[in-house]
Amino acid sequence: MYGNKRYPIAVESFHYDLVKQGTPVKNDLQVAMRQIEWSDPAKQDELKKGNLFQMMIPFDVVPDDAGFEISGKITQIVQVLDYFGEANELPQAELGKLSRPLVETIETLTYQVTAVALDQGVNLQFGASDEQPGQTK
Repeated sequence: MYGNKRYPIAVESFHYDLVKQGTPVKNDLQVAMRQIEWSDPAKQDELKKGNLFQMMIPFDVVPDDAGFEISGKITQIVQVLDYFGEANELPQAELGKLSRPLVETIETLTYQVTAVALDQGVNLQFGASDEQPGQTK
């Protein structure tokens, strides 16, 4: 629906911990979004192209019988081109599209870390029902 300009994804934290077998499954993946303003006056003209938002996904996941837990926070600044409204006014489909690269980063990091730690990569696949977009201002 809207075009966007993405800035680099930031892995603010990523934790991998072994847990006892039988640890209850946890699938806490929260998508939040808040509008931001550039503090650099030289970048103010960019805001004429559309609003800037910080996408944030804090997560805490214990896959079924996997024997590990991952948790952390992934963020990314995204400019939604030709959009000047609030974060909570964006359509759910657009929020899903904007958050998907961050979710894929969690999936990729988990696979790579478990490939080393467990000698076998674990594929996590979060679908739209796992991603519960919420907006904060």
